[in-house]
Amino acid sequence: MKLPASIARFIGEATLLPDTIGESPCQVHGFRRGGEGFFLKSSPAIFAPTTYSVLREARVLEWLAGRLKVPELVLVAQDQEHEFMITRQVPGVPLSELIGEPRVALELFQMALQRVQAVPTQGCPFDSGIAVRLAELDYLLANGLCAVEHDLGQWPGLASAEDLRARLQDNRPREELLFSHGDLGDSNVFVDGRDELHFIDLGRGGLADRWLDIAFVHRDLREQIGLEIADQYLRELGVPDQSLQREYFEQLDELF
Repeated sequence: MKLPASIARFIGEATLLPDTIGESPCQVHGFRRGGEGFFLKSSPAIFAPTTYSVLREARVLEWLAGRLKVPELVLVAQDQEHEFMITRQVPGVPLSELIGEPRVALELFQMALQRVQAVPTQGCPFDSGIAVRLAELDYLLANGLCAVEHDLGQWPGLASAEDLRARLQDNRPREELLFSHGDLGDSNVFVDGRDELHFIDLGRGGLADRWLDIAFVHRDLREQIGLEIADQYLRELGVPDQSLQREYFEQLDELF
């Protein structure tokens, strides 16, 4: 992949090391410059109308600066085939490295949700609500871009992606909009030496239902630690659980 001149100049002679964490169609490479860590992220142009768009994520990062601890946006560029951005590496370690300490992981996830949902919504220009995400899913389906690996068998009565799409349309819940990370998992939240939280991978950031991020945290805790700690997370939310809302957002995420 040929890099735009501005991107190539910034990277210089640094070695690009692939980052294989995550399942998105974006490519991510880390590199060092002047003793500091940076990341180059690119997305194919066909994903420009979607939340996989690197330029969309760059705009989200710009808007969040000063509102939430997110990577510093250094440079953006695009050509006919790809979108690119360079960000500065955030400090700390991902929550995935702390999963072996269930209570610590639980408390950090609780803090993460509080930080994200405390972002003021006034003036937020990013719509990540259900209507937008369903339109995005239609685009992915029409262009053969949905996730190859998915498991519809976990929900009875779904034999195809089209079945899932129809169910999502027929069962749209009422939304209570807050700022949402959009992919709040243990690899996208970092904790530094002062116990400050930093958030990465915000391509789906924007206004969405409050239960979207809760659903993702519950799924992460359930799969990485166990159902007991995941359900404890729900009990300590301070609001009644909405299991159907959580299931809806897990289903919505399945083809992405």
